[in-house]
This record gives sequence, C-alpha cells and structure tokens, in this order.
Amino acid sequence: MGRSLNAPLSPNEELTLRRVALGVAPKEILPARHLAHLRKLDLIEGDGALLRLTPLGRHRYGALPQAVDIDEVSPPEQLAKALLPYIGGPRK
Repeated sequence: MGRSLNAPLSPNEELTLRRVALGVAPKEILPARHLAHLRKLDLIEGDGALLRLTPLGRHRYGALPQAVDIDEVSPPEQLAKALLPYIGGPRK
C-alpha cells in the first residue's frame, strides 16, 4: 500500500490518473504505458472501455494538487448537456 501512495509518477502519468478519475478521456486515447504503470501500482482497474480508480487510486488522486472532488463531478452526459447553452447547442 505504501509504495502505491508514494511511488513517483511522471507529470504525464499524473495527468492520466486525473483523466481516469474524472472520466474525461476514453481509454483508447490514454497512453498504454501510463495505464500499465498505474495498474501496476494498483491505482486503476477496469476492463473493456471502462477504467476507474481503485480505493488506493482515489486516495492518491485526492492527494494531488488541485484535485477536484470526484464525488461532485457530473457524469459526462450531464456535463455536456449543461454546456450546450454556452457552446451554441447541437447543429441542425
């Protein structure tokens, strides 16, 4: 457990951890090398297209500077719907 919480992450691996935590990037575009390292540290889990933080991953993410409270983040569909008035809505 201690190693997972203290193991150094590169800035890019940290960014990948943030993206998994917030669910803002599909697995296909995240670097496989970063995902493998985060899995090795037991910070992320999941199969198929769905990735999520493990309990250790949630703890590690919460300790990052300026981490957003992931319990308050809306699902992507709700976020997109809320942004429609500001981006001009769907094109017809």
